[in-house]
Parts: sequence; C-alpha cells; structure tokens
Amino acid sequence: MKPRIAAAESRYPAKLAELSRSFVRKPSMVDRIAEALRGLIIAGDLKPADRIVESRVARELGVGQPTVREALVELEHQGLVVRKANQGCIVTSLTRDEISQILRIRGELEVLAVELAVEHASDADIYKLVAVTGLMKAAAQAKDVQEFFKHDFRFHETLWKLSGNSFLPKLLSQLMLPLLAFLFIRNMRNNSQIDLAASAQAHVDIADALLGRNKEFARQIMQQKLQMFSDQHLGLYNK
Repeated sequence: MKPRIAAAESRYPAKLAELSRSFVRKPSMVDRIAEALRGLIIAGDLKPADRIVESRVARELGVGQPTVREALVELEHQGLVVRKANQGCIVTSLTRDEISQILRIRGELEVLAVELAVEHASDADIYKLVAVTGLMKAAAQAKDVQEFFKHDFRFHETLWKLSGNSFLPKLLSQLMLPLLAFLFIRNMRNNSQIDLAASAQAHVDIADALLGRNKEFARQIMQQKLQMFSDQHLGLYNK
C-alpha cells in the first residue's frame, strides 16, 4: 500500500467520528421544525383536529415547503399528526374509545417493560426514575401541568429504556406521545381536574417496586397505577 493511501485511510475513521459528533451537536432544519411543532402541540397552542398548513408554516419560518413536509412526516411517525385526504396534516384527535384501546395496549407493553427492568436495570438506573419523581412532585405542588406532563413522559421513557428491549421504547413512544399530548390539552381545558400529587406518588411507588426486585409485586403495582391512570382520564369523558 502506498504511504499516501495508508495515511488517508488512517485518518478516515477519525474524520467520520468527528463528523458524527457534529451531527449530534447540530440537528437538521427538519428536526428543528419538527421539534418546534411538537412543542406547540404539547403546549396546546396547536389543538386536536387543528390543520397544519405546510405553505403557511414554510412562509412563517422562511424555509422551503418540502422541508416542512419532511418535518410533518416525522411527527406523523410519532403519532402526533395524521394526514387525511383533502385536508393535509391535522393534529391528532382521540375519541374516548380510541383512548381506551391505546390504554389497553399500553397496559400490556408497559407491564412487560417493568418486568424486564426488574431483571436488567441497575439500582443507579432506577434512581434516575426516583429523581424524575421529585421533579413531578415539584410540578404538582406548583400546579404546573405542562412541566408535570413533561416529566411524566420522561419517567416512562426512561422506564422503557431500562427494560433492555430496544423495540419497547419505540413502540410505547409512538403509542403514548399523541395520547399524552391530547390528555395534556384536555387537562388544560378542564383546569387540570387530575390529581397531580396522587399521580406523582404513583410513580414513586413504581420506582420503589423496581428497587424491591420482586417481579410479581412490581407487575401488580404497575397494573394498579395504570388502572388509576385509565380511571382518571376516561372519567373526564363522563363529566
């Protein structure tokens, strides 16, 4: 091998690593637009069934319409928006029956995640969940619904990753993101009828059950808390 070629090949992995780090530091315009729109949905500025007009977003942001379209495709994959014929993209809107169906699937998958976390997660990993519950308690005390839902999702997202199963976080994230966004908007509209303090304590109980390393007990606690969540939120439809 010629010296010049050998030198180039020796630099190649280092350059790729440097390029990879730059990708992490600098999200693409598509990612930034998707994150901005996601924030508007989570915050309730874009409400369920609201139409997102690609041309209007592109004009306001000073970017091309194809860039906005790519961002909306990303949100569609997350379940936050749906594309309908002759309407374009609209913010996900869920009926009571649809929420009930999502919660049933969530129950099966998240109980599995808890069982796997008992086996695979270290105590240090589980204490990350405990730390998040502290933030949830603070948000509940301050009656800050937006912060509470943000930390709520972070708790569950962390739990899914602790399962050690690479597919569960993807499945549950796609399932739960639109639901939590929709429920957040409903809570804001109903002046937060959900007992945030009780919900925060439920998450503390889940973390404690994981630390106990008893799979059966952890499963029972998770099932109880998921039932409480279901009763609370579906109950809003009966008022």
